[in-house]
Amino acid sequence: MSTYVTLWKYTKDGLIDMRKTPERFEVVKKIITDAGGKLLAIYGLIGRYDVITIMELPNENVAASTILKICSKGRITAQTMTALSIDDFLKIAKDV
Repeated sequence: MSTYVTLWKYTKDGLIDMRKTPERFEVVKKIITDAGGKLLAIYGLIGRYDVITIMELPNENVAASTILKICSKGRITAQTMTALSIDDFLKIAKDV
């Protein structure tokens, strides 16, 4: 499984019906688990982005599909980064 960090930002429509966020979050969790993934952490943010998630998904294609399914609801946009374990990162850095 690969780890992905995603920064989410509400769209105008997402902000207008903010009260439905708890229900939408349940849908998001189901999309992730149906894709074979696991939501490791989620935080609400104050600043440029509104939410951050850390999730494991089987591969990049599944990650892209999952994020697009979530964004296709029209309530949120995403910026996703692949995260490496610090051990893997340090091994790569050592060989540079």
